[in-house]
Amino acid sequence: MRYGLIGKNIQYSKSPTIHEFMAKKLNIDLRYDLFDIEESDIPHLFKHLRNYVFKGFNVTIPFKQIVMKHVDVLTSKAKRIKAVNTIYIKDGKIVGDNTDYDGFLGLLKMSKINVENQRIFILGTGGAAKAAYVVLTDLGADVTVVTRNTNNIDPMFQKVITYSKLSSDQVDIYVQATPIGTYPKVTESVLNQSLVAGKTVIELIYNPPITQMMKYASKSYGGANMLILQALRSEEIWFNQKISINNQLIEELKEVIYSE
Repeated sequence: MRYGLIGKNIQYSKSPTIHEFMAKKLNIDLRYDLFDIEESDIPHLFKHLRNYVFKGFNVTIPFKQIVMKHVDVLTSKAKRIKAVNTIYIKDGKIVGDNTDYDGFLGLLKMSKINVENQRIFILGTGGAAKAAYVVLTDLGADVTVVTRNTNNIDPMFQKVITYSKLSSDQVDIYVQATPIGTYPKVTESVLNQSLVAGKTVIELIYNPPITQMMKYASKSYGGANMLILQALRSEEIWFNQKISINNQLIEELKEVIYSE
């Protein structure tokens, strides 16, 4: 069975490692490829999906919102989040789903992070930021989104400010949902140390495991748990089976991801 990740500049992705490891564990014959493509290539890949050359895709930056116009059906989660990261065929139709919600919610639960009534500032406005926003509002957090400019901001975001308006005394927790600081640009941080010192950071980047912004924080959580949990939820959908997710499996997958 052929699956793959659709995105741009994704040669460093660990998704093939996760899915190939799990396929062996579940005794499933799977091939998982990286499709580093242009937007114009999406219909071509989807044609192969309709013809069952592929069984499903994951989607990452910058296509999580773009692919929405190419699918036939959106799940309720994908509609709420207005982004898609998991694609499959059901009843002959291409379905766009979102397992980033499950991944982010799982990260909070595993790390025992209580967000209710916390002042949480999400950095970024892309697909991962949207998933985090929906989870956090569902859990009763006080959420503000921070962006470079407020033009063309999705109306789903109730409170939005620019970086120039950001003051650390307003913040309990940062959710870092931009690609800034991703390998190989590991010394970059979307915020300087003075804004992060003494704060908690939930980082959605997983490579490197400890980003520059995490180093600035007093307490931080990396993005590996979210990566793994959203991937496992995708597999449950694709393979139509429940996967027993526990700390031992998560640690095994982290070892596989970071030992390469």
